[in-house]
Amino acid sequence: MPDISILVDIADYYDISIPEIISGERKSEMMNEEERKIAKTMSDYATTEKEKIFKEMKLQSVMGVCALVLYWILHETGAYMYNDVLGKLAGYCETLVSVSVIMMAAFTTGSLSKVRSKSRKVFVFENFLKPMQLVVTAVVAFGGAAVIKLVLVYFFGL
Repeated sequence: MPDISILVDIADYYDISIPEIISGERKSEMMNEEERKIAKTMSDYATTEKEKIFKEMKLQSVMGVCALVLYWILHETGAYMYNDVLGKLAGYCETLVSVSVIMMAAFTTGSLSKVRSKSRKVFVFENFLKPMQLVVTAVVAFGGAAVIKLVLVYFFGL
């Protein structure tokens, strides 16, 4: 099955209707304007969702790379050993790298949207202000990364 965002273009190119593409059978009728409108709306929605996911992925990637570079600098210079604040910053950066990787995996697999929809039902998440939603999401992500880090250190000595 082709990507939904290109169904309209395929239908125009082959001069067939969207239902014909989906069913895999050629019908005698041409695609009417209403079908074209619905298909275009579906295509626009799919494109918008992809752009939203790509934007989130880009943000997570940039944050992860920045944290990784800062962590690397702190460790290579040894600055984290001589200053408690820099030691905590190194730990924060290390955790942020893990969180970024987890969040990118969650975005690409679509599991984050499933978790969000379930949490909205349970915690009435959409009633929170947007900044509060971001804080709650970050706290949950950091908690998950901390648990993963503890498991890796305790069981594998990493």
